[in-house]
Amino acid sequence: MLLQPPGLPGLLPRTLPHWPYATALDQALVGRGVPPGTVRLNLGGRPDERMRIRLSWDVSRCVGPGGIHLLWDEETGWAYAYVGPGYSIPRGPVTSLQHVYAAPESVAAAADSLVHTGRPPAEVHEEEWAQADAVRDAIDACRPR
Repeated sequence: MLLQPPGLPGLLPRTLPHWPYATALDQALVGRGVPPGTVRLNLGGRPDERMRIRLSWDVSRCVGPGGIHLLWDEETGWAYAYVGPGYSIPRGPVTSLQHVYAAPESVAAAADSLVHTGRPPAEVHEEEWAQADAVRDAIDACRPR
């Protein structure tokens, strides 16, 4: 369950244009039994900054020697990294997720595989989230001009 995040005073989560996607992802991850330990959303306040979501699982939840970051970018979609004390090793895109706005259930399946095997799933997920266009429009509307 996502709570009120820290950040700018008076900034409500629902005012973040990608909050609906983060909420849907959180629900799918909880439903799959792999809730992340940390959820971070970046606003991309400058015109050259992009919206991002970072889902993190620490070493205590993962099969490997370190934790996992599952990273979303509004233009490039999903990638992952292995993390530990003082290091982050980017591993590249999650190629099984074929859309920037992959269906939350597909993201949860990828997270489950990464957390429990240390590898992304081989099975391709081609479903795009049904509300993707609304979030794209909200991001465009909030972009500084």
